[in-house]
Amino acid sequence: MHYQHLIFDLYGTLADIHTDESKKELWKLLAVWYGSHGAAYTPWSLKKEYRLLVQETIRQTVLRHPQYTAVDIRLETVFERLYSRRGIRASKELTMETALFFRTMSRTYLRLYPGVRETLRQLKAQGRHICLLTNAQAAFTLPELQLLGITDLFDAIVISSTEECKKPDPHFFQILSERYQVEKSSALMIGNDPYTDIAGANAYGIDSVYLHSGLSPTWTGRPDSTYIIPDGRLEKLKKLLS
Repeated sequence: MHYQHLIFDLYGTLADIHTDESKKELWKLLAVWYGSHGAAYTPWSLKKEYRLLVQETIRQTVLRHPQYTAVDIRLETVFERLYSRRGIRASKELTMETALFFRTMSRTYLRLYPGVRETLRQLKAQGRHICLLTNAQAAFTLPELQLLGITDLFDAIVISSTEECKKPDPHFFQILSERYQVEKSSALMIGNDPYTDIAGANAYGIDSVYLHSGLSPTWTGRPDSTYIIPDGRLEKLKKLLS
């Protein structure tokens, strides 16, 4: 089988990341941020309001997309509504800056796994179509791709928050396929999560590679993937494809 279209997950597959949105310091700093823009919150009230708005936004998104089995939301709408609840009309620029501040303050580290950049470059040099299909927030991920220095290595980028749909829903794979002419017969999903990446690929009807990493969820038995890279070394994908 020749796989022309390689579809990669991001976090846990290409990049190692750790975030903690529960730490008190995050909400203290975010309350100061909102206060400096005229929206007064205590750290506790901000965290509570944020969580309520997230749940409300999820419910609204589910109602808008009854065809989806797995939805995602645009977190920037939550950050914007936190301003509006205090009578502040936040610009798009301020909303996105707030989202990025939140992510930066909650992130402990972000780094590529060894050999990722080189492997993607070599696969791209072979003429393969390199795609990113990730369950993530565009407001966070697009800047992080730039930070990692791999944005230009992708021929297609599809992020769940933008589409309000996520893996394992096959509709998410369909969006990528239709937008970027990705043929199912020559597509291969590469991801570290059996519940989303592999299950989604199976539901959509394409082959997959389970790449085990430190961010992979607990799984008993063998993941239902076409291939397995048990030690997380992406460079082994080249040999598998050859």
